[in-house]
Amino acid sequence: MGTERRYLKTGIIFGGIALLMLGYSNEILAQEQWEKVKEGEIKDVEFEIVKDRQIFLPKASRNFSKVPPRPYEPIKPDISYEFKNFKFTTPDYKANVRPLKLQQEGLSRMFGNYVSIGFGNYASIFGEGAITTKRDKNKFLGAHLYTRSFGSGPVDGKNSASTTTELQLFGKSMGRDITVSGSANYDNRGTYFYGYLPIPETNRDKIRQTYSMVSMNAGVENTRRGDFNYSFKAGYSYLQDHYKATEGEVSLLFNSEYKIDEASKFLLNADYFLINRSDSLISTPSRQLLRIRPSYQFIPIEKLLITAGLNIAIQNDQYKGSKDLHLYPHIKAQYLLGSAVEIYGLVTGDMDKVNLHTLSAENIWINSNISISHTNRALEFQGGMKGKIGSKAAFGVGISVAALKNYYYYLNIENSALSNKFNIVYDGDTKRVNPFAEISYSQAETFRLTLRGDYFSYNTNDLQEAFHRPTYKVNFNTRYNFYDKIFIEAGIISQGGMKAVDQGLSVITLDPAFDVNLKMRYFISKEFSAFIQFNNMLSNNYPLYQSYPVRGFQALGGVNWSF
Repeated sequence: MGTERRYLKTGIIFGGIALLMLGYSNEILAQEQWEKVKEGEIKDVEFEIVKDRQIFLPKASRNFSKVPPRPYEPIKPDISYEFKNFKFTTPDYKANVRPLKLQQEGLSRMFGNYVSIGFGNYASIFGEGAITTKRDKNKFLGAHLYTRSFGSGPVDGKNSASTTTELQLFGKSMGRDITVSGSANYDNRGTYFYGYLPIPETNRDKIRQTYSMVSMNAGVENTRRGDFNYSFKAGYSYLQDHYKATEGEVSLLFNSEYKIDEASKFLLNADYFLINRSDSLISTPSRQLLRIRPSYQFIPIEKLLITAGLNIAIQNDQYKGSKDLHLYPHIKAQYLLGSAVEIYGLVTGDMDKVNLHTLSAENIWINSNISISHTNRALEFQGGMKGKIGSKAAFGVGISVAALKNYYYYLNIENSALSNKFNIVYDGDTKRVNPFAEISYSQAETFRLTLRGDYFSYNTNDLQEAFHRPTYKVNFNTRYNFYDKIFIEAGIISQGGMKAVDQGLSVITLDPAFDVNLKMRYFISKEFSAFIQFNNMLSNNYPLYQSYPVRGFQALGGVNWSF
């Protein structure tokens, strides 16, 4: 084996030397030929190299001897296995987790309270403020105060002054199942009967009028919405004027609904009023009005909602054609045209409450010792369409046609050297038609716009005209927010077509009302702001009622503090 390896190495060495020598001799010959080519001696030469040496090595034989396996020897003694149940218990591990503590962000400041004061022409003083509890999800308490007074007015300076003061205390407690609320209010409104004939001197105390009202109410309702929902409210209010008129009112109101299934529910609404009134010349018996409105709401087909019921009214007013019990139909249909447009129709009727509270709030210059009775809305039809245009605009258009029995109007037939007051006159059968249209646009908190127009047509039976009822009304309001720094609000109020009686008892048409107002507020900081407000910017001394013109151009400026 060793000798064969030495021969193999020797052969390889000699073979390598021979190849090197052959390559060297070829390189020398090639160099000599190149030199001759350079000298011009050889022009075309071919070389042929033949390698015929071969090296043959003998095959090596390899012999391997395998190791035989060891014979099997049994293990003595035999191995035996025994399995036992093994129980392993460890004590409970209580990990002491220490989470990373981040600095808690403070709650953003809430401005639920504010105080606002201002001064303007006509010796005007303005004040408003509110205070409420904050960040309590179970209850809140609050108070609100508003006052606005004018030391003079459009006629004879102080003889047409006016004042308004409102104070309200309110609260609500929200439990898991029941929510309880309540409020106490004080309202005072003062003015003068300045619609008198021009005279050299007037006793202001004889033409003064004030209405003071104290009211309180309490209510209870279910907190969480469920299959059965209800609300009940009880209240009492007492009204007194500058002379000897007083009126007390007890009210009970109940609203409820019971969900039968996903497509139907039962509704029951009811209210009761007990009214006691006295005046210098009259003392009326207690007036009572009970209204019950049961109805059933269901979906007979997809996108159609039907409400069918009955309105029941029981009252004890005595007038021509009156009766105690009144029954009215109440049927309403609502149909969805797509996902954002609805058409509706309503046939209904009811007894509308009328008392000294409602009349004095509508016309503060009413006479004393007037007769008061409710209005019988015998039948009313409403129909129209409402919906959304995109995500920011909404619209509504419709018409209302009503048959009104014992409907009231204001008539200034008592003209004297001292005063001009309004009596209440009633029409036995009035047909009223009221088409209307409205549109609104809102862009988050930046821009808002609302516009509504109404037209009224009255067909009276016992009266010559629908005295002091406008034939049209237009209201326009807009608001713009400049980067939460400047707020601008503008509005237009227009109405006209009212009929009245002049000094010669002739029917006349009052001048139309057109009022343009503007309010601007500048936020100095989140807490402080300054504002300026203009009313009746065109200085139109239009009358709201016969012989009672409004103030001309009015300016008011002030500051506001929120905290």
